[in-house]
Amino acid sequence: MTDTPDDLLKNGDPAHGWKGKIGKTFADSEPWWPDPVKAPEDAPNIVAILLDDLGFAEMGCFGSEIQTPNMDRLAERGLRFNNYTTVPMCAPARAALMTGKNPHSVGVGWLTHADPGYPGYRAAEMSKDAPTLAELLRDSGYSTYAIGKWHNTPDYKQSSADDKSSWPLQRGFDRFYGFLGAETNYHAPGQIVEGNEFKPVEDYGPDYFSTDDFATQAIRMMRGHVSTDPDKPFFLYFATNAPHTPHHAKPKDIARYKGRFDAGWDEIRRERYARQREMGVIGDWELPELSPGVPKWEDMPEDELGIMAAYMEIYAGLVDNIDQNIGRIVDELEALGQLENTLILITSDNGASSIGGEDGAANFTEKRVTQQEPPELARELLERGILGAVNTSPAYPKGWGNAGNTPFRFFKRTPMNGGIRVPFIAHWPARITDGGAVRQHWVHVTDIAPTILEMLGMDYPQAFNGYRTRGQDGASFLPMLFDGAATPLRDRQYFELEGNRGFIKGKWKIGSLQPPGTEIDLENWMLFDLEADPTECHDLAKEHPDVLEDLIREFDDDAFANYAYPLDNRTLVRALTNHPVKIEQVNRTHTFYPGTEGYQAMRVSPLFADRDYRLTLPFVYEAGMDGVLFSLGCSLKGMTAFVIGGELVVHYNSGFLTKHELRLPISRGRQTLVIDHKAAGKLQGMAEVRLEADGDVRAEGAVNMSPTILHLNGEGLDIGLDRKTKVSAECEGRGTFAYPGQIDWLKVEPGPQAPGSMVNQAELAVQRDW
Repeated sequence: MTDTPDDLLKNGDPAHGWKGKIGKTFADSEPWWPDPVKAPEDAPNIVAILLDDLGFAEMGCFGSEIQTPNMDRLAERGLRFNNYTTVPMCAPARAALMTGKNPHSVGVGWLTHADPGYPGYRAAEMSKDAPTLAELLRDSGYSTYAIGKWHNTPDYKQSSADDKSSWPLQRGFDRFYGFLGAETNYHAPGQIVEGNEFKPVEDYGPDYFSTDDFATQAIRMMRGHVSTDPDKPFFLYFATNAPHTPHHAKPKDIARYKGRFDAGWDEIRRERYARQREMGVIGDWELPELSPGVPKWEDMPEDELGIMAAYMEIYAGLVDNIDQNIGRIVDELEALGQLENTLILITSDNGASSIGGEDGAANFTEKRVTQQEPPELARELLERGILGAVNTSPAYPKGWGNAGNTPFRFFKRTPMNGGIRVPFIAHWPARITDGGAVRQHWVHVTDIAPTILEMLGMDYPQAFNGYRTRGQDGASFLPMLFDGAATPLRDRQYFELEGNRGFIKGKWKIGSLQPPGTEIDLENWMLFDLEADPTECHDLAKEHPDVLEDLIREFDDDAFANYAYPLDNRTLVRALTNHPVKIEQVNRTHTFYPGTEGYQAMRVSPLFADRDYRLTLPFVYEAGMDGVLFSLGCSLKGMTAFVIGGELVVHYNSGFLTKHELRLPISRGRQTLVIDHKAAGKLQGMAEVRLEADGDVRAEGAVNMSPTILHLNGEGLDIGLDRKTKVSAECEGRGTFAYPGQIDWLKVEPGPQAPGSMVNQAELAVQRDW
């Protein structure tokens, strides 16, 4: 047993510090009770609202035409910061906000999908020596509530039996309602976690929308809190996934913007720029040319313009809905008498995205994997009036993302200002006296936690939960909330995401962009003078080589100190490879049993992903027993087997326009469904299907399963029913279409990957070949 330094130990002895007297009876004893932990006098409630992929110009108070009256109201009574920077991707930004530390330094240099074996990239799991804001506040007398998107738990720790040490309740929150992953269907989330458990949702109903649900749950938590302990402050982390893809919206919200974007992204961008200057959000800044790869609206094919505008109408409806729900939360705070002494912070995790590509995507979930989408798909969905509905997965063209980041260039995933400069609003009626002001101070996402600690008079602990801490990287901006002339404290910051690098010191900024999947160029640095050129139009690298050289050296110092190296700009393969523990998981036989809440997509997807496999399912059939034997995936991608009208149906779905099906006659009695899938390479797959009983084959056939599954990112595996969205349209309108007969289990025996497949490869081998 090793000795632990005393300064890292807590004393849990119930007599430690006790000030009473113990005799043999009450008569010769004196009781004593310790004072409960309480927050400081007049400590405010804290509501941190973190939006997802919202660009600098996508609130009305930051120049947008999208109707955001509730956020605008908070800006009018509070403050806007026009020089707030974040980290250019979701999971790292969340870790930075929660810990006050640079994300690489706590193991969150990238997403939850990958652990390449380096300290800065531990599948987005925040290191235990970095206490979260929720942990610190809870230990200081706050109640702590988290709603919406978490995205700081590794994919391989997102099932019922997994280690939950990185789930919200284990990182400081008293209550949680939301989902653990990166994105979800707004109309029918693939996963809802309540507390520490997956909520067994069978069907969401036609009017469900996740942002509405998240706001309702936030209101429920606030009401319960104020009703039971009105003097105790609370911390609400409202991290909605909106407006991240898929760009879903409710029909009434989409209709509000019909025709509003027919002028195109060039004109909308110019209009937003003019409004920003008029309202004082920006100064006399230069409006750059469109970002590289963004076509001019006038150069788009005439017959595609209506579809391009429709994508933005849907997105605007989604942002509008966010604002409606922020309004509900603010109205509830006011009704509960809490608004005056509540600090509300609203910002975005990163800038607007370019994931939709030049033309957008009607099913981006599939397009980003296969890099293909039939050009007629978006038109068909639009004509049917269902683009943006439950069984679609839209992403707007990157021209709209460029407009969303006005006046900046580039997008999420880059350290250029389009990826890191986002809106920031602070509202605190009890303390902020110059409502409506625009602060010019540079504030970074890691500054939020230190600011809140200073606000409460709290010191950052030297040790926490048995771990020696390493201090915070951020600096408090508390004085700037009360004084527009306060001295800025921040002077430098490094950035890195997917090999893209940036560094700011004083007025100077360097940046280096790496096209995904290419050989990394360590020397292609740009240099900008942010005081003279805040929109990064003029590269001064050749004019000031000495400045450039000094900044590169300082970037390297910070990058090594924070574990940002080695750089990794791999494409999709980065998310699909496996470290040693996961390799063993995805290559062994799994047996799944019915009667559970379902099996999560992240855990079951690799068993079927672009590989050979055998699926066996023993069951009993008698006449009239209709229902689903199993369902894998959702309406956008998946496989199901169900019995209907005396036939077994095996249905494979890869989007609206690719559906394959086999129907076999079924006889009475105990039998086993066997599906033998062979992956031929180039996303081609074929399955032999058999019904076997007593050693005989009762029926058999083949079904095409191309393009093969690479990654399921929504619903997982159900046995004996099909929850939520239906893999086969034939199962719609039947509820879960539960099978009434006996199903023993479902066994998956994974085989070899397809020739040339990028999926399920060993991380070490892929790195060596890269």
